[in-house]
Amino acid sequence: MRYKVTGGADGISGIAMGGKRYEAGDTIEMSGQKAQWLIDKGLLEPDTAKPARGKKAADEKPADMEEDAPEPWAFDNDSGDEL
Repeated sequence: MRYKVTGGADGISGIAMGGKRYEAGDTIEMSGQKAQWLIDKGLLEPDTAKPARGKKAADEKPADMEEDAPEPWAFDNDSGDEL
């Protein structure tokens, strides 16, 4: 099950699980049994956010892809100059 880190009473507390640190606002997956004590302490709450629908990972552009990069066909094959 997915949970959201609440930040606790002060709103800035995080948790460390499985060698990773999760700060307020982060989401984490774990079993309900493991999460229960963190819920009781006010550090976790069930994540009610629903994943985006209709968009597949293949439809997303890589983060390093530039918007203004010219298309490969826009270059003259002999000199490498832009047409």
